[in-house]
Amino acid sequence: MTMKPITPPSWTTAHCNWLPDRTMRLLCTVLLLPAILPLARPAQAESFPQDAGALNVRTFGAHGNGQDDDTAAFLRAIAASGEDTGAAFWRDRIVYVPNGTYRVSAPLLKRYQSGKFGSGLILLGESQAHTIITLPDHASGYGDAAHPQAVIFTTSKQIDGTPTSGGKDYLGLGEGNDAYMNFIENMTVDVGTGNPGAIAIDFLDNNIGAIRNVTLKAGSGSGAVGLSMTRKWPGPSLIQNLTVHGFAVGIATAQTEYGLTFEHIHLYDQTQMAIRNEQNALSVRDLEIRGPSPAIVNSGDKSFLAIDGGRTGTADLTSFIRNDGVASLRNLNLGGGVLSGTLQGNGQWTATAAPTWSPTDNAPPADPAIATEQWVSPTRFGATGDPSQDATDALRQAMASGAAVLYLPHGTYAIRDSIDIPATLRRIVGMNSTIKMVPARLPTFSRSSGMFRSATAGQSLTIERLAFDNSNLGDQLAIELSGGRDTVIRDVVSAGVTLLDRKATGGRTFLEDVCCGRMLLAGPQPVFARQFDTEGTGVRIANQGSPLSILGLKTEGVSTIVDNSAGAHTDIFGGLVYIVRDGAGAVPAFRNADSWLSASFAEESLRTGSRYDVYIGRSPSDPRGAVPVTSFPQRGFGRFVPVLQDAPN
Repeated sequence: MTMKPITPPSWTTAHCNWLPDRTMRLLCTVLLLPAILPLARPAQAESFPQDAGALNVRTFGAHGNGQDDDTAAFLRAIAASGEDTGAAFWRDRIVYVPNGTYRVSAPLLKRYQSGKFGSGLILLGESQAHTIITLPDHASGYGDAAHPQAVIFTTSKQIDGTPTSGGKDYLGLGEGNDAYMNFIENMTVDVGTGNPGAIAIDFLDNNIGAIRNVTLKAGSGSGAVGLSMTRKWPGPSLIQNLTVHGFAVGIATAQTEYGLTFEHIHLYDQTQMAIRNEQNALSVRDLEIRGPSPAIVNSGDKSFLAIDGGRTGTADLTSFIRNDGVASLRNLNLGGGVLSGTLQGNGQWTATAAPTWSPTDNAPPADPAIATEQWVSPTRFGATGDPSQDATDALRQAMASGAAVLYLPHGTYAIRDSIDIPATLRRIVGMNSTIKMVPARLPTFSRSSGMFRSATAGQSLTIERLAFDNSNLGDQLAIELSGGRDTVIRDVVSAGVTLLDRKATGGRTFLEDVCCGRMLLAGPQPVFARQFDTEGTGVRIANQGSPLSILGLKTEGVSTIVDNSAGAHTDIFGGLVYIVRDGAGAVPAFRNADSWLSASFAEESLRTGSRYDVYIGRSPSDPRGAVPVTSFPQRGFGRFVPVLQDAPN
C-alpha cells in the first residue's frame, strides 16, 4: 500500500475560531468536518425501534437545545441502563442520544444504586455531526489544567479483588479491569472555550467496548486531553473513526496492559503533541497527524507502537516520534517518503518490508440503510426475551418474514436448535441481548453446529451487539459460516462458546471488537479482524489455509495463539500477548506448518514463570527447530516482538 502525501485543505476548522459567537463557531466546525475529514466508512444516522430496549435521554428530561443544563437527565438515563450483573457483563442497556446540542456541566458517569462505580456506560448518538455534547465556556471545575476533569468518564465495576488490589484506586477513580461494555459512538464532544482543565472523554474499557464515529473539539484556551486512557487498566478496546483537534494532547494512553487498537484516526492542531503513550501497546491503522513536533511521544521502556499507514507533514522520523520503547512501522509517510521497519529507542532503525502476501482490502461492507419501521422483531411471533421461554420458533419465523433487519429487544433468547439465517436477512441487531441454550436442547443439535448458521450466498450480513452464552454448560459453536456471503461480526461476546467456524465455502469475514472465544478458519476467502480478544487455553485460532489479518490482538491464558496449516497466511499487526498464569512450559505461541506467518506484538508478563519460552513450535520432522524467545528484546519479564516472520521451507 502506497500512501499519498498530505495536501492540507485551504480551509480548516481553525478558521472557525475567529467567528464572534460560540454557536456560530460550533456550527461552522460541524458543517466543515465532513468535507475535510473523510472517513474510511462513513457512519449512517442510527436510530432504534421504540420497543428495542434503548433508553432515550429525552425521556429522562434532556432538552438538547444548547441552553438548558442536561447533566441530570443524562445521569438518570445512565443509571437506568443497568445494575451490576456480575460476570454476565454484557447485559447493560443502550442510552440513545438523538440529534441536538446537549449542554452539560459535570462528568457523565455511571454508578450503581449502591454508589459504586459501574461498567456498561453505552452512549450512542444519532450522528457524529449533529449529536453534540458541550461544556459551557469557562465551566466550573474545568479551569485547572493540572487537575483536569472529564466530560464523559467511563469506569470499571468490581467483580474480584479489593478496591486497591494491583495498586488501583477503584473508590476514587473507578479503576480496574472489569470495565466491560463501555461505548461512546456517533457524536461530537465540544469542551468549549476557557476550559483548560477539560478532558473530552476519559475512557476506561476492557475486553469489549469502543469509541466510534466521534469528534472531539476544543476551543480557544481549552482542552487538556481529547481522549485519555491512562487509568488502571485500559484495553483491549477499539477506537475507530475518531477526530481530535485543538487540545494540548490529542490522545493520552498509559499502563503496561492491556493493549489498545486504533483505526482511522485524525489528530489536528494539538498544541503539545498528538499522542502520548506511556508503557502500553498501541495498534494503529490509518493515522493522520497535523500539528506539533514530535507528533508522538512513546514514553517508557515498555511502550510499544505498531503503526500501519501513518501520514504527517513532518519530514523525518525524529520529528515524528520521540521513542523510549519499540515501534513497528508500516507504510509511514513522512513528507512524501514511505518507511517500513522497526525503531528501537530513538536511534536504532531497521528497515523491514511488510509482508506482500497479507490481504489489504480490509474495509467491511456498509450496513444496509433500512428504516427502523421495516425492521422485524421475534416478539411479533411470540418471543418475550425471557430465558425460561424457548424462542427458537419465534426467531425462525422472524427471520423467514422477508425483512432485511432483525432486532432483538433487550433480553435473553433461549434456543433448542440451530437457527439458520436466510439470504434475505442483511443485519441482526442484538441490542445487547443474549442467545443461550435451553436445558432441553434437541439431541440432534451438535455441539459443533452453530447457534446461528449462515449457509446461503447473498448480500452481506452483519451480526452485532449480541452475546452467545453457554457458560458452564459445555462447549458450543456460536456462529457457523458456510455460505459465500460477506459477514461482519461486530461487538459480539462469546462466553463458554467457540466464537466462529468459517467453513471452506464461507465468504469474506470481518470481526470488529469481539471477545472472548476462539476461531476455526478454512477456505480461500480472507478474514479481517480489528481488536480481537481471545481468552483461554488450547489453540485460540486454528487456520487451515485462509488469509487472516488481525489489527490488535489480545490473548489471556496459557495457549497457542495461532495454529497455521495447509498454506494459511496469518498477519498479526500489533497487540498484547498475556499468559497470566505460571506453567506455560514449552507451549509455543504459534505453530506454522507449510504456511506463512507474520506477527508484531508485545508480550506482557509479571513473573518469570508466566511467559513463553518458544514463539514458533515445530513438528519433530522439521529440521529448522523451534524459534525461541531469546532473540527478541525484553519488556520487563516479557518481550518485544516487533517482527516475527516465518514461511514454508
